[in-house]
This record gives sequence, C-alpha cells and structure tokens, in this order.
Amino acid sequence: MSKKKLVEIKNLKTHFKVGDQWATAVHGVDLDIYEGETLGIVGESGSGKSVSVLSLIQLIPNPPGEVVEGEFYFKGEKIFDGEELAQIKEVPKYRYFRGLSENVRKTLAILFFSGWLVLHVALNIPGVLLFFISLISNSILTSYLFFNSPYKKTYNKWRENMFQRMRELRGDEIAMIFQEPMTSLNPVYTVGFQIIETLKRLTFQEYIKNGIINLAKSVKSTPKDIRIKTTVFFGLFVMIFTQLINGWTFEIATVFTSLLKGAVFPTIVAYIVIGLDKLISEQYHTKWKKLFEESVILLEMVGIPSAKQRMDDYPHQFSGGMRQRVMIAMALAKNPSLLIADEPTTALDVTIQAQILELMIELKNKKTDAAIVLITHDLAVIAETCERVVVMYGGRIQEVASAEELFGNPLHPYTHGLLRSIPRPDKDTKKERLDIIEGIVPSILDMPVGCKFCTRCDVRIDICDTDEPPLREITENHFVRCHVVETENMRPQA
Repeated sequence: MSKKKLVEIKNLKTHFKVGDQWATAVHGVDLDIYEGETLGIVGESGSGKSVSVLSLIQLIPNPPGEVVEGEFYFKGEKIFDGEELAQIKEVPKYRYFRGLSENVRKTLAILFFSGWLVLHVALNIPGVLLFFISLISNSILTSYLFFNSPYKKTYNKWRENMFQRMRELRGDEIAMIFQEPMTSLNPVYTVGFQIIETLKRLTFQEYIKNGIINLAKSVKSTPKDIRIKTTVFFGLFVMIFTQLINGWTFEIATVFTSLLKGAVFPTIVAYIVIGLDKLISEQYHTKWKKLFEESVILLEMVGIPSAKQRMDDYPHQFSGGMRQRVMIAMALAKNPSLLIADEPTTALDVTIQAQILELMIELKNKKTDAAIVLITHDLAVIAETCERVVVMYGGRIQEVASAEELFGNPLHPYTHGLLRSIPRPDKDTKKERLDIIEGIVPSILDMPVGCKFCTRCDVRIDICDTDEPPLREITENHFVRCHVVETENMRPQA
C-alpha cells in the first residue's frame, strides 16, 4: 500500500441544529486516507460514519448542519480551514443594535414598520402612488436598521469560495456512491442521459439539443406498424373530439377533414423533429456520439449486458443490482482519485452484494493510485474488501488498525462487541443465541461526558464516566480510544 497521503482530515467537528439546541454529530475526527488503499469505516447507525464523509465533501445540508471546525487537505491542497470560519464568526452578526436578542429585535422591527404606516396615515398623505413609495421605503429602512448583517455577507462569500473549490473536485477527483440505489437515479431521465450528464455538465441549450437528437433518433427507429397505429389513433381521436364539440353531426366533410388532420399530425411533428435535428451542427452530433460511446463503455465496464440498448432505458427497468452498477459507472465516469461508497450493498441480496464488492475492487486495481472509502455496518464486508479499518462510535474514532490486525487482535470493547455479534458458522462452539451489544447508541443531544461507549461497556471503570480517553497508538499503526486498554491485548470471546 502506498504511503502517500491523498486526503488529510484534522479535528473535524460537525454540528446539527435540533430545535433550539446544537448537537455534535462528529467530534474531533482525525483521519488520513492514502493513495491505493481500501479504507473501511464501520459502526452502528448513528455513529457518525456517513456524516464524517459528507462533511469532507461539503454535502452536509446547511441548515440544519454545519462543519464548524477542522481542516481538510486533498493532495496537499487545503480545501477547508476551520480557522478561517472561526475568524468569520467574530464578525458582528448585526450592524446596528447588537445587544438586542432575536425576539426583541423582531418585535422592534414590527413596531418600527407599523409605526411608519400609522404615521403615513396620520399625516393624511394623499395618493396610492405615494403610499406604495412609502411602503417600499419603510421595508428597505426596516431591513437595513434591524437585519443588516455583516456576518451573513462575509460568511456567504466564504462559503461560496469554499464550495467552488469543492465543486471542482466533486465528480472529477472525488466521487461518491450514495445509499439506496433504488432512489438515487432520476426516474424521469434515461440511464444513458444521466451518465452522459456525469461525463459533461450540460447547459440549457445542450439539454434542448440532446432532447431533439434523442427524439429524432426515436422517430427514425420507430417501426412501420407503430407509425400506422399512431396515425390511425390520432385520426380517430381528433375526429371524435371534433364531433363532440360540434354536437355529433356526423357530416361527411367534417368527419373526413378531422380524420385527415389527426392522421397527418404525427407525421408533421416527426418531420419537424427531424428538421430541427438537421439544424444541429455535425460537430455537435459528433461530440454527442462520442459521449454516448463513452457511456456505453462505462456500462460495459460495470457488467451491464447489452449496454448500448440499455442506454435508452429508464431506472425502473433495471433491477436493484443493476441500478447499483449504474451508480458505480456514474461515479467512475471521470476516473476519480477517491471513490466513497456509502453502504453500497444496502437492500441487495447476498449474491449481488458479492458481485458489487468484487466489481469495486477490480476497478480500483485498474487504477493503483486510487483509494476507496467503504462505509458500512457489515464487518463481513469490511473483512472481505478492506486493508485498513476505522471503527466509529458516538461521532468519534474508537479504533484504527489494519484489517488483519483488527480482526486478529481487536482492542476496543466496542470492536469486541461488533465481532461477537457476527454469526460464525466456522466455529465449533454452538450457541443458542447471538451475542449482542446491550443498549442503544445514545442521542447526539445526550452524549456521555466521558467515553462515548461507557453506557454500554462491560469493562468500564470509574474514569470512563468522567474523562474521555485520547486516541493512543497501542502497537504500531494500531490506535485505540479506551482507558482500559493499555499494552495488553483484549481478545473477543468465541
């Protein structure tokens, strides 16, 4: 495995607004991702796995979420700087009346606005035009006095600059396969169109041109019997509709004319579409054809049979496993250096899961300097695919080690619990029931003061309830956050 850092994350903290409170979902995560490695991030639901990675690529919905601290580096370039954000937070929230609370500020703004209107009426100023001018002036002045925010302007400018840097990376250098392949694709666009859109960002004019090209292609490939049926259908439809309007007169001339108009209509539309298609330059047709062929190659690469024909199919025409393959094809479209897979095998049967994981590893091996981050709660998947593993709980990293070391010599009590809960048919020991980790993941609004796992830990000591342990290196490249663990190894019970 290469030891050149691809991604470096320092002291990542992400908050979410829950009601009137701020809850910390990710608290002080430090993580390096190296070129050429497959890194697994494992933990129960609510442990902070997905939020950590979404924070890295700045896809946390804001509001209610916000990355509040930390530094992100990608290939040595700083993408996010928490110190810049801290300096921005020192900028006054409001230009005037800074000591007012939000409720008092809103109340005074309403009183000022209402008082202006009352004064306008009391002065008996005539004319509707003057009233509207007064109303607009009142709105502008109220907004300026009570809601003029230097902080908001500075913050929005900083966010736009940061998002601009990230937009240049997302989709090109960094790609992500999201959870739920059943809902990740847009149901109203063909699969081929969505892959092409990944290869090249389209302008509005290009959307129109591509629609015309696809429509013309569909018209030209329509079988003769379908054309005849369409002509007959439209002819009868227009004839019946005309008779309905005219009161069912059934005059021969009217019936014949309406039947002819309806029959000719599809042909006229078809010729208009073909004519518009011919107006599009040959150069653009060539470019579109090249994008189409590249998309076909991507579908073939991820194992979609009859890829060229399936380009015109919609997502609902694909099975769950095939949709996940399409998502992988879209993620790999720009040959990214970092591929993030968030629960890529969710809702797929075991056979398809194995095929998807095998495909991801095979594709990574073709680009040896690329890295994969696999987010999952399934330790069996981690054991099969990953070289290094990060165990998360309560928004913190609890253990980091190579996959071989973690499964052979786990140290953190939480890792023990995860491993004991896995069915082991290879073991001779018979069990009437599987081991479980007692309790549930605590709410981010009510996290323990000390160790985040102390409320569920079987080996906790007094200090665990009050002091949070640091992440320490117990053996070479094996890091653990636990007071109990020192130099001796703690092995899970069989």
